[in-house]
Amino acid sequence: MEPIPIHSLSATIDRVNQAYFDGVVLGKSAREQAVKTILSRASTTNSYGRKTFGLTPEDERSRTHTFTGEGLTSPASRNHIHAEEACRCLILLNRTAKRRLAELDSASQTLLEMIQRGEAQGKAKGTFCCGPCTVALWRHLAVGGLGSYAKNLDAGLGALAKHRDDSGSWRRFPFFYTLSALAEVPELQNAKRAIRYALPECEKRLVKLKPTSEFSRRRRAVLERILESNS
Repeated sequence: MEPIPIHSLSATIDRVNQAYFDGVVLGKSAREQAVKTILSRASTTNSYGRKTFGLTPEDERSRTHTFTGEGLTSPASRNHIHAEEACRCLILLNRTAKRRLAELDSASQTLLEMIQRGEAQGKAKGTFCCGPCTVALWRHLAVGGLGSYAKNLDAGLGALAKHRDDSGSWRRFPFFYTLSALAEVPELQNAKRAIRYALPECEKRLVKLKPTSEFSRRRRAVLERILESNS
């Protein structure tokens, strides 16, 4: 495992997510550095909703991606996804220490207020503005984020059924990033339905996908976990 980056929120999130995904236990110093880096980006210029966690200048000069490699081109979506993923990482990193992190509390409250505003305008519970942003929310909820609102995760996953493209994927929802969320909560009823629908496509893609990069390695691993969850 490479050292935790200190000049990139995006790279720090990616490193923490990779360790968690691979079942690697980060050492105390690595955990502390990751927490420090994420917290240092609280309420900065690029913070989604002003009180979450914002990208660094280095991130702004680079192309950013989801955990499974989908490129993020919309500034608003990119900032929101990193805010959700930053909160998720802090929850994972803080499971042992169980510290009270005021910055995480503030970011969570901001995200909740924005979600509730969307619901008041007709958005379904457990969803956000677009597919990629909704998946980031699901990944956050899957680790227990946003307090009692996490109970709406299964209802949110139900939105996938309305966006099936009849070929094993979903309109609006990035295939691999969506699978990464489903793989974390395969026991939920709507996750089970989505996984059953996607299985034939997962099998096809697993045969074709070669692990030639970190992202393709992760994608193969996600496909394998989805298939295993239904065995």
